[in-house]
Amino acid sequence: LLSFLALRIREFQLLFVPAQDGGMEIFMYKNKNLTPKERALDLLSKMTLDEKLGQMNIYMRVEDTYNTLLNDGKFEERGCIFVESSSYSAEHFNAVQEYYVKKSRLGIPILLVGEGIRGVLHKSATIFPQCAGLGGSFDCELLSEISDIIGQESAALGIRQLYAPDLDIPRDPRWGRMQECYGEDPYLVGEMGSAYVKGIQSHDVAATLKHFIAYGIPENGINLAPAHMGEREMREVTLEPFKKCIKAGALSVMPSYNELDGEAVHASQQLLRSLLREELGFDGMTISDYGAIEMLTKFHNVAKTRLEAGKMALMAGVDMEAPEPYGYAEELKNAILRGEIDEKLVDEAVLNILTLKFRIGLFENPYIPAKSTIHTDKASALSCRADEESILLLKNDGILPFSPDKAGKVAVIGNNAKYSFLGDYTLRNENCIDFYTGIVNRLGKDNVLYSKGCNSISYTEEMIESAVKTASEADTVFLVLGDDTGVGGGIGGEHREGENELTCGEGYDTHELVLPPSQRRLFNAISDLGKPTVLILYAGRPYAIAPEVSRVNGFMFSWGGGEQSGTAFANLIFGDVSPSAKLSVSFPQSTGHIPCYYNHKVSARGSWYKKPGSIDNPGRDYVLSSPDAWYAFGCGLSYTTVKYSDLSVKTLNNGQVMVSVTIENIGKYDINESVLLFLRVLYSPITPFVKRLRKFKKVFLKKGAKKNVEFVLNDDDFTYVDANFKTTKLPGKYKIMIQDLVCDVTIE
Repeated sequence: LLSFLALRIREFQLLFVPAQDGGMEIFMYKNKNLTPKERALDLLSKMTLDEKLGQMNIYMRVEDTYNTLLNDGKFEERGCIFVESSSYSAEHFNAVQEYYVKKSRLGIPILLVGEGIRGVLHKSATIFPQCAGLGGSFDCELLSEISDIIGQESAALGIRQLYAPDLDIPRDPRWGRMQECYGEDPYLVGEMGSAYVKGIQSHDVAATLKHFIAYGIPENGINLAPAHMGEREMREVTLEPFKKCIKAGALSVMPSYNELDGEAVHASQQLLRSLLREELGFDGMTISDYGAIEMLTKFHNVAKTRLEAGKMALMAGVDMEAPEPYGYAEELKNAILRGEIDEKLVDEAVLNILTLKFRIGLFENPYIPAKSTIHTDKASALSCRADEESILLLKNDGILPFSPDKAGKVAVIGNNAKYSFLGDYTLRNENCIDFYTGIVNRLGKDNVLYSKGCNSISYTEEMIESAVKTASEADTVFLVLGDDTGVGGGIGGEHREGENELTCGEGYDTHELVLPPSQRRLFNAISDLGKPTVLILYAGRPYAIAPEVSRVNGFMFSWGGGEQSGTAFANLIFGDVSPSAKLSVSFPQSTGHIPCYYNHKVSARGSWYKKPGSIDNPGRDYVLSSPDAWYAFGCGLSYTTVKYSDLSVKTLNNGQVMVSVTIENIGKYDINESVLLFLRVLYSPITPFVKRLRKFKKVFLKKGAKKNVEFVLNDDDFTYVDANFKTTKLPGKYKIMIQDLVCDVTIE
């Protein structure tokens, strides 16, 4: 009884804190039995303007904050700290946190935030494959397992908010950030993004949906450039994944850098208030992209001063500014005190920030745990399996799978052979296994020759000659080419030793989709030898290299590997696992074939003339080529053959549609088969799409096995954006397409 009373007294004491007038008052926000919003409202009611504005700003780096706060004694109210790198200690962060919790007037804990699109951006964390590859797995259960690990590791590192998932719909492969996106299809991106949100938030780590909105369709493929699309296309294409992930419970949203139809998104009340909050019902926190409020004056030129930029962003509904005070600085405070800006706008922003902190339990668990498990064998094995489901086989004349006992001497050559491209927003760690090491682990070092041959962009004739000599001594050549990137593209970060030749990533866009001259020179020199050759391309964007691929025996593609990429490649190459990935993004025939995404309108690819030309027979749409993709969305080879049959449709009593198809593995290898269901409406008041993905399912089939796969379609699958820009059910005749099978259904 005494222990019980002591505990209740202690809880009661915790409700008392110093008031602004020097007395004591009860703060009910410490009562964890109240709802997060109730607690946030109570806390907000007791805050000064300085304390409110402090919550709307960020510190950069834990160690700098530690020095400023504890060594220099300069206390500033801030809402969170961004983890720019892994160079922080739990001891230092916990000391900072203890200061905020125990020595600041209100005891509001600081939020540690970081990057995490395919693993926490920290050298201790597990690295998973790049998002475009994960999208090509068409495996939501796999992504749920991955996001569960990411959430565990993030919480163990004290990072309670991640800037992920990336829900952009990329439409121009010249853009350097295509690799970060799950694919070109809104339904696929929404499903993958929802799995990610649920996974990490189950560990009290807030997901941040980015980049709202239309960021992945920049003019000329140049990062930050304007997006050109009407409201209907915005709603049909780029908005859908955000709707789905908000419904999944995402706690935060990051607006995009770009402008849409002349409006800078960070200053748009229409997009961030009317659309995001009022229409979609988002009730979480918004955080600016890095420097985006400053860009309102220095890039978009819509604000003359930092005060005007801050006012525009605040009125639009941006709650927190990153990476440092610019618009939300002293000028904004003074304008509020002068009555030029209503403090209620600040209250709205701070309420959203505090509510998020309560929702993730930060007040109850503010510190980095003393004991935690990071980077387990299970997580590493999962990364390997994810790579096996992400790596694409796009050409195979029978050279693969490779038999170790018949391999002879193998040459591994190329700029990515020993430094495999991991992709953007990654910190390479000691666990990374590159392509060369993966092959050596299977064949032994004596049977694997190596030569780099060239850098990403530069080369010398001596490098080429050395590679040719090495290849001439081998029976088979694996030519491993492709991109290089930094930690965060525009952020910069680590490079290969002695090089600074980034070709892809944030801020690294390209004007053509061919290999850089150094890699073309190496490719031609090696292929001229006539050796059996498999081209391995690690790249963050599609490349239009049909002439090169026509000269090799096999072609495999990775969007950016995880830490076990070399092992996964070896498992696929030697037939332990059959490739199963399918393209989440279409590959164009050339830069001139952009855009080439599959889900276009019916009139978009020469549907009228139907006389595509060629060099030998000039025609129309285009004169010397067809407008088709080189490799279309959903393409991907395996080592086995899956037969599709018996596609049937049944309308259920509740109005839903049951679709059934039989798949049979008639080949010699087990396979994880992605079954994709597309819909096409025959007629619509608004011009229809040629087809749209509406369901997908990953099915494991042992060789010789047969399975019946079922999908249920509901009203949401038979919708369009009508003349009033409302998403509406569309009755009529539809075609249901799975693989090469088609059947019709009429929707009432």
